[in-house]
Amino acid sequence: MRSETPEFIWSDATGEGYNRWVLFRREVHLPAEPRAGTIRIFADTRYRLLVNGRIVCHGPARFYAARPEYDTVDVAPYLRAGANAVAVVVNSYGRVSFHSEKSLGGLWVSGELTDAAGTVVPLASDASWRALPSPAHRSDTPILSFALGPGEMLDARDLPAGWAEAGFDDTAWPPAVTRDRADHWGKLVPRSIPLLDEREVLPRRRIGTWAARPVADEKVYSLIVTLPGEGPLRPDGTACVMTYVHSPRAQRVTLGTWWGKHWLNGRALEPVPRDDLARRQDLPVDLNEGWNALAVREAVRNGWWAFYLAVPADAGLSLSAEKEIGSPHTFLVGGPWEGEAAAAADGLDRPIAAPEDLPAELGPWRPWPRDRSADAPCQERAWKTFEPISDGTSPAVNVPALAERIGDAALSLLFDFGGEVLGRPRLDFTAAAGTVVDVTYTERLCPDGTADVHYRYFVDLADRTVARAGPQTWHTFHPKGFRYLEVLVRGDLSAFELHRVAATRASYPVEAVGRFACSDPVLNEAWALGRAALHACMEDAFLDCPHRERGLYSGDFLVQFFGNLAAYGDTRLFRRCIELFLLGQDDRGMIRPGAHGLEAGRHPDYTAILPQALWAYGSRTGDTAFLRECLPRLRKLVAGLDALRAGAVLLDATGMSPYVDLSYMDRDGVNCAVNCFVQRGFFDAARVLDLCGEADEAAAWRARADELADAIRTAFWDEPRGAFTDRRPADVPDTEPSVPANCLPLLYDIASEDQAPRALEWLADAMARNFRVPDPAENRDCNVTSYFSFYALGALYHCGRVEEAEAFLRTGWGRMLDAGAWTTWEYFADPRGASRCHAWSCSPTHYLSSRVLGVRFPEPGNPNVVAVWPQPGTLQWAAGVYPHPAGPIRVRWEVRGGKVLLTCEAPHGVEIVSQP
Repeated sequence: MRSETPEFIWSDATGEGYNRWVLFRREVHLPAEPRAGTIRIFADTRYRLLVNGRIVCHGPARFYAARPEYDTVDVAPYLRAGANAVAVVVNSYGRVSFHSEKSLGGLWVSGELTDAAGTVVPLASDASWRALPSPAHRSDTPILSFALGPGEMLDARDLPAGWAEAGFDDTAWPPAVTRDRADHWGKLVPRSIPLLDEREVLPRRRIGTWAARPVADEKVYSLIVTLPGEGPLRPDGTACVMTYVHSPRAQRVTLGTWWGKHWLNGRALEPVPRDDLARRQDLPVDLNEGWNALAVREAVRNGWWAFYLAVPADAGLSLSAEKEIGSPHTFLVGGPWEGEAAAAADGLDRPIAAPEDLPAELGPWRPWPRDRSADAPCQERAWKTFEPISDGTSPAVNVPALAERIGDAALSLLFDFGGEVLGRPRLDFTAAAGTVVDVTYTERLCPDGTADVHYRYFVDLADRTVARAGPQTWHTFHPKGFRYLEVLVRGDLSAFELHRVAATRASYPVEAVGRFACSDPVLNEAWALGRAALHACMEDAFLDCPHRERGLYSGDFLVQFFGNLAAYGDTRLFRRCIELFLLGQDDRGMIRPGAHGLEAGRHPDYTAILPQALWAYGSRTGDTAFLRECLPRLRKLVAGLDALRAGAVLLDATGMSPYVDLSYMDRDGVNCAVNCFVQRGFFDAARVLDLCGEADEAAAWRARADELADAIRTAFWDEPRGAFTDRRPADVPDTEPSVPANCLPLLYDIASEDQAPRALEWLADAMARNFRVPDPAENRDCNVTSYFSFYALGALYHCGRVEEAEAFLRTGWGRMLDAGAWTTWEYFADPRGASRCHAWSCSPTHYLSSRVLGVRFPEPGNPNVVAVWPQPGTLQWAAGVYPHPAGPIRVRWEVRGGKVLLTCEAPHGVEIVSQP
């Protein structure tokens, strides 16, 4: 029955389950040519909207179920007279990620389609829609990293042909089940940020071709174990695997596996690491003639475990779960267990040599089908060797011509997009049915030029499709961040033709209005690095990085906001991010350091950054209406911080994992930097309250901020050193100064008149010798990281030490540039596990525009008064554009005869004031 009132629909009444995929469709009829069409749509967790078989868009923006936002989409260009098919693919994670809370599957659609005759056809999700659990998507796939959702595994052979087109026969599909949204979702409101930019981008070049071969003369068996996803972000557990290995004779063989505790016939085995394969170790074993019991017990990390076992092909071995040659099952799986059951399994003090060795309370064992594999693309790739093939660098490749040279190996094609891309790969190809196509995503290359996919454990960025016969397009579902895209093809290569490789962006739509140039080319490139990183890290929130996590962190997003103001001038995304943080507030008032996934209160310094963020937004935009909406949660937040008092005044965040910085410092106990962040939180909360007209309440929090500042000056100052220390010398006599402990008292005007000059000298010296070793390998080799340099540089500029700030910029970001960076790195050091696109390092973009170019906003809440106060330092000239809602602000200055000659151009209605 059709209704004009939209309801939440799903394929069942609960919406529960891990990594569920559901196909929805409905046909509508337009009597005449279309004139307009609007669809409003929301889904939990993510959707793809198609009209008449064409992909329209993806969504929604990340959300909290208590306040979901629907997207409004113009579908008129996709409509036609007659029958029209509206189709939606929805993927419900069913598990916490850095982008969502634990989801329940649900789709909500409302819309109106209008033809040239004025006929309006309503569209509403209800029981008249058809809803089919996707037969083509595999659900038990591993999550792509500790932060991301599950990977995509699509068997195109099982996808109903033409299901998204008009005229498809869906009579066999079950009707959608309507759901009461009150049990999970709050009132739907319109999307508060624009739809994403999904324009296509092409690779710059193909940088290599390889034959990817498995280890010779081996047969590989595999299975995958996934936890149900009812627990936290990164659920851990334990699982066991057993199999019987039949050997035709007593013999010594080498098995291949990875991790875990292994037993053969009750005897513990000692693995031998392999340096040539990323995730492989060898197990030399002595097999008896006949049946041998092989067992493995392993931790299930981050909710999944892919177990792979390689056996020599010429040893005549057979695997069976039932001790029967040719049985339908290869393995027995115990678990996975969580909580007390996992502890019991971990505590087994006897080897597993038979199924009965597993205590009954941990049973039963489950058989694993012989014809089924783990389908974990990254693990499979790790066990391959790569033989280079010379066939040019054109993006086009003649795969059938390479087939004979490659034999039964897989074909690896590596494409370079020339810079960081956040998007969804699209492959157009022709293939034989059953051809396996993987795409892997990375920012790094191995020394031999292959894709460095295995650079960090629990980062397994790969998706897979199994092709149907003939021409087809695979457009991956969830966006990924990458520069290098590997296409790995396995199967009948003689029938495979790759027609086109592209990606569609998933980027927040901004215009690159900001510009900066000066007399120092290194600073120009550093500014541009930050801009590029910012763009790659602007999706439906400010992202820490597009590749590994795509997480929204309060520490990162404050830095990103200021860089974004200089490069793009957007404020809507920042406002939405503030909302997300406040929606995740706990009963104590504490904020999640990452808006989704992590528990509230972790990194309390990140909670203290939220009042700074509110002040930064309000003072720049004058949007006091939004600030007033946030006041109840702001009051709760500062009260929660105040409750961390260790005594009368100072705060103690012991046990809450303060983040501060990962440089050389002590973050424990009653900490100087944490107290400085909280002091600024109180101070900025007072400023927000003042801006909202709450003068009495503002005065109270300002007094609390002053009280805390006095305590910081007294407790953490080390007079002999002339610097602030991380801990109170009274608590830790050998405590040391650090960059965070000294730059924050200077930046926040906490240091007294007597302390400030000496603390500044200590800070300037520490930043001048930031790299504690000539070539830092990790953050502890630095006095301050590229993230916390936002505060350290702010202190130098605030105190007029412009030349030292410029020197620091040249050294730190010049190091990235010398190494070939295309965006700012996660750190000044570049360990293998780090991101090469991290927008928390975009400080140069902010400071070069606001301090060197000199564009600042002196009147809180009034963005139409702009001050241009350059700080030239060692530079001879600078020119650039600073974005403003009314239009670009253009500035140029040069030093002549010891004077700064300045010219400015501002849009109508914007007043430029000169330096007093």
